[in-house]
Amino acid sequence: MNAVSRAKAGHTRKRGVTYRGRAVPAAKRPVAGLNSAWKKLLTNEKVNRRDLIAFSRELATLLEAGIGISPALELLAEQRKGTPFEKIIRTLQTDLNSGMTIGGALARHPKIFPHIYVRSVSTADRGAPLASTLLRSVSFLDAAQSAVSQAKRAMIYPAMVMLVGVGVVFMLLTVSLPQMVGLFDSLGSTLPLPTRVLLKASEVLRSDGKLIFLLLLLFAFGIFKFSRHPKGRRLMHRAFLKMPVLSGVIMYSDMARLSGALSSLSEAGLSLSEALDVAKDTVSNDMVREALVEAQKGLLAGDGLARPLARSGLFPKMFVQTLRVAEDTGTLDANLRRMAEHYGKEASERVKAMSALVEPLSTILVALAVGMIAMSVIMPMYTALGALDKAK
Repeated sequence: MNAVSRAKAGHTRKRGVTYRGRAVPAAKRPVAGLNSAWKKLLTNEKVNRRDLIAFSRELATLLEAGIGISPALELLAEQRKGTPFEKIIRTLQTDLNSGMTIGGALARHPKIFPHIYVRSVSTADRGAPLASTLLRSVSFLDAAQSAVSQAKRAMIYPAMVMLVGVGVVFMLLTVSLPQMVGLFDSLGSTLPLPTRVLLKASEVLRSDGKLIFLLLLLFAFGIFKFSRHPKGRRLMHRAFLKMPVLSGVIMYSDMARLSGALSSLSEAGLSLSEALDVAKDTVSNDMVREALVEAQKGLLAGDGLARPLARSGLFPKMFVQTLRVAEDTGTLDANLRRMAEHYGKEASERVKAMSALVEPLSTILVALAVGMIAMSVIMPMYTALGALDKAK
């Protein structure tokens, strides 16, 4: 920070506002037309999760170094000058200097700051160190983001293979195969069934290709709308939990997120009931989320957390048993942290196993499709040659 910046920071400290019982340096006063600016910001906030993680880490580092929150936000905004995040940071700075709590300021940007992040960081309003709450939130977000990135990377290769395979099959059916029709006719023999089926498919694709493409789009749109409807989404999520490989990936990933969220929120100072109320929204499967809602009711009724989870029959036995022991011994925070690490590793191994299964499977499917087309083209020629040999 240069001399001018230090002078400005010193001046703002003198006219700062109170935050968590101590003076918080002030920055720029709210400008005219801020309400309209809010609407614009809330409809055009484009900040990815990695940006949020980097911002939180840097802010925590600056706060631990003894820099006030307003100068720290000013510095971070300058580093991101010209980006959408700069406007968000400056708005946070303005809100804090006008007397708003950190939780309230973050909550005004739901598209940028997840609910669990807001609830965790807002414990600073109760006196918890802001830097520590930021680092705890970042730890959870980073683990969740790493798991999502790993799953996406694992699916890139199979998706590319399938896409190329579909393109090759389409080209063979619509371009290469029609050119063989004259040759097949000149052979004068009855074509094998696979060849006749492929020729008919080629004819349909060339004559009604646009209609088929439209129907496929409508089908995909119908699946999308079905998955967005609560009942349809619930049916799909129930089916996912019954699939041999996918169910393990989903369950272990959700257990890692749930354990990490509960650990982060509990260590931040929230009660178990409050932590569960936020953590249940971090899981991806609706069936798991519904079981957590029921478990929260049991927790409020005095049954603890392990017993209601065991009744649902969805959660791994080790997870439930560890929770039961942790509740009895009062070591819930430490055990939740260990379970988050354990299930995170298990989820990673399941994703690798699924990738190891899907990659060769997609290659085999494409090879089979291309091989069947090639055999359907070759078979009539061998049939005709066989007929000629018999005629001799």
